[in-house]
Amino acid sequence: MVSDLKREFGRKAFHMLSLVYLGAFHLLGWPRVGFAMAVWLPVVFVIETLRLKVPVIERALVSFFNGMIRETERRHFSGIFHTTTGSFAAMLIARGDPIIVGAAILQLALGDAASALVGKAFGRTKLFGGLKSLEGSLAGFAVGFAAALACGVRPGAAFAAALAGSLAELLPTTPWFNDNLWIPVASATALRLMGAR
Repeated sequence: MVSDLKREFGRKAFHMLSLVYLGAFHLLGWPRVGFAMAVWLPVVFVIETLRLKVPVIERALVSFFNGMIRETERRHFSGIFHTTTGSFAAMLIARGDPIIVGAAILQLALGDAASALVGKAFGRTKLFGGLKSLEGSLAGFAVGFAAALACGVRPGAAFAAALAGSLAELLPTTPWFNDNLWIPVASATALRLMGAR
């Protein structure tokens, strides 16, 4: 249990790198960061493809990230690709609105981490017979809601964005559905539809 929690903490600390995309957004501004992300995403795609096709690269990256890559990710694109894609998609959906971008990426970086860590440590009420728990989902929702409010989102829209992100996180992760992509997309879409302010 402790080793599982420690491993999950390491993975979520790694996923906090999505905050680099938020930092780049504020540093470069829109639309320049969009052009940078449009260049960076293909680079990530190529690296991930090489990892999957070239065993020596795969072994080197798995060793470098020291257990942060899940076993299922060793045969499919890892969280870094989905995180990058989701963050870029959120920026595009937001059309450069810093409030929406901030809320969506923080839902990914902080809300998803809260869901996983609280779920691992305290999750008792399993949902839909899966691995996700009510306790973890509520923690992710609460953190996402607080993050959206801190970004300046009005309460009703913050609630909708946090709920959308939490529902995306709640869905089972498969090789073809990764919540690292869909959490920021769901949050940003909710805010575009409802209006963040």
